[in-house]
Amino acid sequence: MKKILFYSTLIICTTFYSQDDWTLYPKKETLDSLNLESSDLTKKVQEDFLSRVNPIYSDSLSYISNEGVLLENKDSKIESINKYLSEKGTYNGFTVQLYFSQKTSEVREIRKKFISKFPEKILFDEYIAPNIFLYSGKFQDYNNAVFSKMKLDEIFENTLVVRKRFPYYLEKKMED
Repeated sequence: MKKILFYSTLIICTTFYSQDDWTLYPKKETLDSLNLESSDLTKKVQEDFLSRVNPIYSDSLSYISNEGVLLENKDSKIESINKYLSEKGTYNGFTVQLYFSQKTSEVREIRKKFISKFPEKILFDEYIAPNIFLYSGKFQDYNNAVFSKMKLDEIFENTLVVRKRFPYYLEKKMED
């Protein structure tokens, strides 16, 4: 019993002691002293900087501060794509509203009925509190949406053509 108590006390004490400042990072002044942006660094300067900042790239460990430095290498192509999608990532289109309700069971029934009659058509829903809206198709022009609405009117009642914004990146194919 004394051994178990001794070892448990030893483990607890070493655990608490080992958690205090277990890593220290190089001071932030090293990046500022270069007076360059990370995009302006050449490969040689980057290697020199990394060998001074990160001990993995050097032989000696020189942890001297609690604050560290992060060197980011960004690809400008990814930033331009993200900027384009944030500005122009959607397009105006039309869709046919089949049904809306607050009850999910009713929406499920309409969904089953639609899928059994039109398995090739696009069907999606949208939740805008407190209603769930069920839509069919994504059309770029109003005429195609009206033509689809006329086909759906034979089976579903009270369908409606609605203007919506659709994201580009979710599109696989457009209906004509």
